[in-house]
Amino acid sequence: MSLAQDLTRILSRPTCIVGVGNTLRSDDAVGPFIAGRLQTELPPADGHVVVDAEDVIENHVFRIADSEVANVLVIDAVQGTGGAPGSLVLGELAELEVGGGYSTHKLALSMAASVLAQHGKTVYLLGIAAENIDFGMAMSKDILDSAETVIDLVIGRVGRSN
Repeated sequence: MSLAQDLTRILSRPTCIVGVGNTLRSDDAVGPFIAGRLQTELPPADGHVVVDAEDVIENHVFRIADSEVANVLVIDAVQGTGGAPGSLVLGELAELEVGGGYSTHKLALSMAASVLAQHGKTVYLLGIAAENIDFGMAMSKDILDSAETVIDLVIGRVGRSN
């Protein structure tokens, strides 16, 4: 399946979209950037929630776990994918963690995913390959371009069926 088809399938059920990242570490800010935009631009949709967790998903995990969503889509900067900066990876978080995972927030995401799975949620990671996660306030052009693509894909797929 393509990324668009996978997103359509995931978002066809009530989903919590969670932006994860550190806004002071350049490309690592992509998750919160996307979450912030989706909070203002996503059309109202029954059952879809957007959370800007920044780099503390653990502060939100129990509220998400107790919610009525079926899926959790974590959006985060990733490293070690072998892809070019800005390339996208999407899959179930547990499957992507095999071999050390990709997220720049591995431990927090792993623990959060475990709690969410215990509450019957399916947790997905939509990762964007980071170019630079050093301290800084600017995201690279490739990351920003991919962020816009993700925003468009999510907005275009909310409420669509398989």
